Amino acid sequence: MSDLAPVRRILNERDRGFAAAVVVPLGARSMVFISGEIGRDASGKIVEGGFEAEARQCFANIESALRRSAAGLKDVVRITAYVKNLADYPLYAKVRGEVFGDESHWPASASVGVSDLLLGARIEIDAVAVIDGNAAVNP
Repeated sequence: MSDLAPVRRILNERDRGFAAAVVVPLGARSMVFISGEIGRDASGKIVEGGFEAEARQCFANIESALRRSAAGLKDVVRITAYVKNLADYPLYAKVRGEVFGDESHWPASASVGVSDLLLGARIEIDAVAVIDGNAAVNP
């Protein structure tokens, strides 16, 4: 029998069939895997305002899933962005820099050009975080 706490799945409030986040205990720390987020608001619609607004909403959605997983942006160690038009990459890089701020909080990062995304989104971002302990998960 393992001493590790069970894997915790943070349910997706809007979509069925996948978790918003999964917390995997690994002894003194836990890894938090955040599902890909597109720039949708609470109603499920892509936000207006273009690529930059979508990128900001992606990060807001990731931050919400992190909070529900007892984590925060400072705990993020890796992000992957899927960008429909790589000409928009400089805008994404600007938003990413603002979101993570000080270089002591910069995660590893990868960006991939894709031909299409759900709901006509222009960007999707997923994240991996590491937190101390087997933090309680807030519903």
